[in-house]
Amino acid sequence: MKYKAIHIQCDDELAETISFLLQEMGYEGTSYENDILIAYCDSNLLDRSALDQLLIPFQLVPIKITDVPLQNWNKLWEKNFKSADLGEHIHSRAPFHPPKLVKHDIIILPKMAFGTGHHETTQLSAIALEKIDCSDKTVLDMGCGSGLLAILASQKGAKHIFAIDYDDNCIQNTLENIQLNKVKNVEVIKDNSLQQIQGKLDIIVSNIVKNINLHLLPEFAEKIKTNGTLILCGFIAEDEAILIQKAHEYGFKLINKNIKKSWLQTQFIKHHVD
Repeated sequence: MKYKAIHIQCDDELAETISFLLQEMGYEGTSYENDILIAYCDSNLLDRSALDQLLIPFQLVPIKITDVPLQNWNKLWEKNFKSADLGEHIHSRAPFHPPKLVKHDIIILPKMAFGTGHHETTQLSAIALEKIDCSDKTVLDMGCGSGLLAILASQKGAKHIFAIDYDDNCIQNTLENIQLNKVKNVEVIKDNSLQQIQGKLDIIVSNIVKNINLHLLPEFAEKIKTNGTLILCGFIAEDEAILIQKAHEYGFKLINKNIKKSWLQTQFIKHHVD
């Protein structure tokens, strides 16, 4: 299998945002070094027009596009993987990084799965989840990526956690990471819906793109308990009004929100009786 490496010159803050957007387009991962973001995708899936349209608002264009074998860019990703602090109490690190004395020291094997703790949406979601009482609760990590949020919920005393993703790479990386963190109560499911979940959920955290989150709202409403907590991330600040409106239609009331670098994290409570 051949891959394309798209080289984009930008600063580190912008690199995180572009990396997130490219991965939502189907790119399998990114690396960043010396002011160059390198994004990787299957050669057959490269859509140059879509790429250019994504970069136009940032006044960027690729400086070069090269062919690269899979094993080379995967090694590059591992080489450049850095640990991350998610607020004051959560630390995400690779197995080769030293542990940190925080409440939640989480090991993430460097792979292409999104959700390693470096992007604002993962940080916002983790910080919100860390503040919630998860003791003896049933939790869903929707769009689990690396499984970081599922692992965090387990460390916070959740009774059972579902981790769902549609991507094979994310499923594999989540399975590896729950083993690395010696987590026993995470059930990993390959799906793009909640249909395989039996029973009701106390907490749902969904860090995925706007349209998918909105599409899943009816399922969230069906599966969550009355007074259950729904954390949504993957929206930009300008989406707040439409998100609140749609969530309200399914019985969710906004109780908290946070914004970081234009990314919006919201927390709702299910206030309608089932």
